[in-house]
Amino acid sequence: MSEPRIRLQAWETRLEEFIAQQYGLSFDTVGRAMGRGPRAASDFARRLKKLGHAEVARVDYGSRGPWRNSTTFDEPSVVPHGPLWLSLTRATAWGYLEFDPGEWTPKASTAAHLTAVTELRLALTGLDTDPRVWTSERLLRRRLRGESGRPEVHVHDGWFRDFADPDKVWAVEVELSRKFGDGRLTRAISAALDAADRNDLAGVVYFVRGEGLRRAVETAATRIAHNRNVDRLPNLEIHDLDATIARGMQPREQVS
Repeated sequence: MSEPRIRLQAWETRLEEFIAQQYGLSFDTVGRAMGRGPRAASDFARRLKKLGHAEVARVDYGSRGPWRNSTTFDEPSVVPHGPLWLSLTRATAWGYLEFDPGEWTPKASTAAHLTAVTELRLALTGLDTDPRVWTSERLLRRRLRGESGRPEVHVHDGWFRDFADPDKVWAVEVELSRKFGDGRLTRAISAALDAADRNDLAGVVYFVRGEGLRRAVETAATRIAHNRNVDRLPNLEIHDLDATIARGMQPREQVS
């Protein structure tokens, strides 16, 4: 007897589109996006993989365990290190993005940052996939590409529309660790501000992890302001990343 045909529900296709925009999600983040637990996230990944829509990979980037072997996604002999990640196939992502995104697989060097950006997006705008509400980095890289086929300006981690003033759009930057060496942080903030100005944005909102990094960003911002002959930068805001995520990730209704 053949297995019943898998039919995705509306919330599942919405989550697929969200994943396409964000490159990929760890299983833990998938569960948070669903408002459900790890088993539901695993079942969702299994359904997408069975349909040929998605791929699953384990990524070790030093995140805390313990990790358990998955009977569905790991070989029996594998000793797991790091969480499982879900990403769409190139063809499936292409269908949602309406352009060829190329091949993509999660990398240890960027996984922590992608996770933080995605959890911030969920906290601020939920699963809304309207690019006018939140424009992901993946969409921005397409929008801002020049004649070379690549972006010719700094690409922010995202853009989002101001809740209080819909006429304003802000750039988002997520910083998890200090950029050391010869003014790297100052140059990065300047580039983010210049790119915001060039795209007629209201400014840049920095979400930083830890008080030490917040002080470093504030010091760099003060230096930039003085170099621009102003007391403070009116188009820069700095917020605590983890506090923002915690406020926005309160228990919500399950997606349906």
